[in-house]
Amino acid sequence: MSVELVKEQILRFLSTNTPEVLAIKGGWGVGKTYSWQQYIKEFKTDCVLQSYSYVSLFGINSIDELKQATFLNTIDTKRIGEAPNIKGYSKKIADLIKDTKIPYVSKYVGGIGSLINSVSQLAMSNTIICFDDLERHSQGITIKDFMGLVSYLKEQKRCKVVLLLNEDAGDSTFEDYRKYKEKIVDKQLHFEPTAEQCFDIMFTENFELRNYVRDRCIELNIKNKRVIKKIVEHTKELLVLVNDFDESIKKQIIHSTIVLCWSYYCHGSDEERIPEFSFVNRKGIRDKNESIGWTKEKTAKWNVFLSAYRYQYTDEIDLAVARGIEQGFVDKDKLISFCKVKQKEVEVEKASVKWDKAWKLFHNSFDNNEKDIALAFEEGMRDIAASTSASQYSSGLKVLRTIGEDDKADELIDLFIDVRGDEPEAFDPDNIFRFEIKDELFLDKLREAHLKLKPEPTVEDILELRRGSKSYNTSEVKTLSKLDVEEIYDLFMGFKGEELTSNIRVFILLAGSSKELNDKVNEALAKIANISELNKYRMEKFRV
Repeated sequence: MSVELVKEQILRFLSTNTPEVLAIKGGWGVGKTYSWQQYIKEFKTDCVLQSYSYVSLFGINSIDELKQATFLNTIDTKRIGEAPNIKGYSKKIADLIKDTKIPYVSKYVGGIGSLINSVSQLAMSNTIICFDDLERHSQGITIKDFMGLVSYLKEQKRCKVVLLLNEDAGDSTFEDYRKYKEKIVDKQLHFEPTAEQCFDIMFTENFELRNYVRDRCIELNIKNKRVIKKIVEHTKELLVLVNDFDESIKKQIIHSTIVLCWSYYCHGSDEERIPEFSFVNRKGIRDKNESIGWTKEKTAKWNVFLSAYRYQYTDEIDLAVARGIEQGFVDKDKLISFCKVKQKEVEVEKASVKWDKAWKLFHNSFDNNEKDIALAFEEGMRDIAASTSASQYSSGLKVLRTIGEDDKADELIDLFIDVRGDEPEAFDPDNIFRFEIKDELFLDKLREAHLKLKPEPTVEDILELRRGSKSYNTSEVKTLSKLDVEEIYDLFMGFKGEELTSNIRVFILLAGSSKELNDKVNEALAKIANISELNKYRMEKFRV
């Protein structure tokens, strides 16, 4: 049933004093509770009955507790939407005790609770009552007893009762609901909003690139409002960090954030259709892996969904976003460093008419125009060789090799190395702030040229360069990894003064990307800690 029809039926329900039970069912997260609370707030002046109570069954352990909660949560319909007032609850209990004739209530264990339970049944009449989360009821409440209470409230207390539930998600005891609903429930509505409606109900206000966020959520058919809320929170946080970068970079971050959140939060609800988070944020080819359940059929299906969403591969920006989703916070410095690299690529693309023309020729038809594409990419790559990054240049090499122009690709590799001969950093393929280079021959020649211009650093060079830094490249990790545990231990023991802590922290920083080096560093630190209780205490600042 559409959102509009559900809303219409809720208004009809609230605008009469006829005792009845209305059930609103729908999947988890589609916004049953959120929408009910919005609608009853909107229609509170249309409510014929003057009292309202909302209770979630989650965390309530008995029918008596449920009765008490229903009574204590009762408010005047005019106050719907206002913040709870503890003074109001206190006054209600005080008035109840003042008016009761039962002596010495406070002397008995559970006296107040029993009193509320007894009197609440007298007070609970002509009230709109919403019971939420039926499928999450505790073992102390049977559905049979609950439905009996609902029937009592309707028949004897002339209440109007609303049930919010996911009928398909209850346990075996939930069968009693299906059994008794025919006798007790007067009308059942199926709340099934579209992805568009779910987003629009949640976010009516405007924010940066709202429509782009909305369109991507709709594209993945995301209806779970909790997930939509998390997506918007993540995108807003990330957009603040990358505010100074090109809009195409912002849109990449949004595009990636949404598909990564979708897989991270929703995979468990539909494991066949929604890819695993570790599958989506995997670099390189996403292929089957039978040992972890990624069958050929499953991975093919997942890749179809990702391809339809135009998420072809995961780059370093995407990995930084994924890590932020997983850890709950984003490594700001790392993300911005990657965005700076991407910004340079964007500027190169915008500045080169020939490079832009090559990609338009590639994307804008299905013609058999290999010769035209080869010529366009050669001209474009010659135009950008002096200013582009190795990763951007390699994307052109991939196109040329795909259409059989290997000789031309090899020639253009030599051109890149010739024109960038005075820039050693342009040849460093192992810098952690560099995007993936998709050509093996290019990668080998870059490493060869880099070593000629800038030989492999010594351990002393690395320590000098990286003290107090958060960046490094993988060639430095390889250098430190060549040390054995004893050599690392001797180095650590030889450090003195202020450099002791900073040098060891360099090892710990670089060990974060190498299990081999991490194991050696930890073993060396453990060996030092075992020398004395004092050293063991000193190790606290090096916990990794």
